[in-house]
Amino acid sequence: RVASLYTEGGFVVYRGWLKWVWRAWQRLMGLEDSSANAALYVLLRAADRFNATHGRFPGFFDSELDEDASRLKAVAMQILADQGVANVSVPDDLVAEMCRFGAAELHCVAAIMGGAAAQEAIKIITRQFVPLDSPLIFNAMSSNTTLIKI
Repeated sequence: RVASLYTEGGFVVYRGWLKWVWRAWQRLMGLEDSSANAALYVLLRAADRFNATHGRFPGFFDSELDEDASRLKAVAMQILADQGVANVSVPDDLVAEMCRFGAAELHCVAAIMGGAAAQEAIKIITRQFVPLDSPLIFNAMSSNTTLIKI
């Protein structure tokens, strides 16, 4: 699958990322936390595109929260449409939460993600155990994780 990878904003991304996220999202719709995590993944991609377009992340200025929320939702819907995913809406509460935190990096979330990345690096370097083969989505709002299998 290495031929299917490219870099975007410093991250290595699988070319068909949204198609497998959407398939996993459909499988997990019965599990509210898992579907919210898949929606957060789409919103993170939308926030990156928002930043590329507007030169800032959504919610950076408190005075523009409502405006940014509608813009971010439009970007997320465009991303879904670009990937051929139809009849889906990103939950408004998640869009509002994404704008509310305004690209702040909480130290506790950074510590959790840094620990997970270090654990995976150790697995690769020592060639012991099996590293993760799909994206790990950490939802700090509900303190849970989801692995979306490709």
